[in-house]
Amino acid sequence: MARSPLPPWTVRQIYGTVEELHALLPDPHTEREVWVLLPQNTAVVLGSTQPDEVVGPALAGSAEVGAAVVRRRSGGAAVLLSPNNSLWVDVVISPDDPLWHEDVSVAALWLGHVWAKTLGILGAVGVQVCDSYVAGRWGNLVCFASRGPGEVFVGGAKAVGISQRRTRTHARFQCLLYRQWLPEELIACLAVPSPQVAALQDDLAAAVWTVASDPREVLRTFLAALPT
Repeated sequence: MARSPLPPWTVRQIYGTVEELHALLPDPHTEREVWVLLPQNTAVVLGSTQPDEVVGPALAGSAEVGAAVVRRRSGGAAVLLSPNNSLWVDVVISPDDPLWHEDVSVAALWLGHVWAKTLGILGAVGVQVCDSYVAGRWGNLVCFASRGPGEVFVGGAKAVGISQRRTRTHARFQCLLYRQWLPEELIACLAVPSPQVAALQDDLAAAVWTVASDPREVLRTFLAALPT
């Protein structure tokens, strides 16, 4: 018996503030979507379980620093988002999709392999997909300092961070690739004891692999690599 055709991927390009983009909810009838999210402001985004105290006093409650503070409903730790520093692509699937997996520790592995294939086609060498969570020294503070299932690494540095938000109707995988990585900008927004700043900056400088390819080419390659 021939296999029923899988639903096609719908691609949406969405502009908004970082807070608005994180608050998006899939349409209940959505089956498979890719959201290309284009933030119009700069914000530090905290993971769902991070305490407010991780935000530095210079940023907390201040509109003059130039960065908002946003909390996402998916897990992980702090990331810094701006209109130009990253490529933010979310993938949405329904529970009826054969890509769905009930085990959250396994659910993102397929997507990590799609990103790994994408980066390999674009010339990255030594691409690996992580299959387990490792917090590391700074992982409870900064997202890209940890390792999570499905996340993609190039030469030991994180190239694609993935967090997931799951409901009864959808899984939303939030994927981030940095185009520019200046760890001191993120550190300046966080409450880091002065004696630890130098060590944190040194470690974060080596923790992230930045994508040099044109983001439009990265997106085209990624969409072509998605399972159909």
